[in-house]
Amino acid sequence: MNLQLSDIVIFLLIATTIYTWWSNATIREQALVRVKQHCESLNLQLLEGSVAGNKWRPTWHQGQVKIKRVYKFEFSSSGVARYSGKISYLGNQQVKIWLSPHDF
Repeated sequence: MNLQLSDIVIFLLIATTIYTWWSNATIREQALVRVKQHCESLNLQLLEGSVAGNKWRPTWHQGQVKIKRVYKFEFSSSGVARYSGKISYLGNQQVKIWLSPHDF
């Protein structure tokens, strides 16, 4: 079996794509858990029980390239009105959770 350079490059591209997809899925699940905990602590209802990817971009941070991810979600304080929120990650670390102004 002879491997050519193009075979190795294709294999590495496939492996990188799978790793990136797996990493994004892991961080998205972590974001969902954090958002649920945050909403429960403020007596808010997370609508649709999900977060959606909003931004994904490489960023230079403290001498390293890291991926900045922003996920959007919707919540309600009364069960009627819908408000938006965002959770941000830099690499694998949560940076912040932002909630739009809402009524209690």
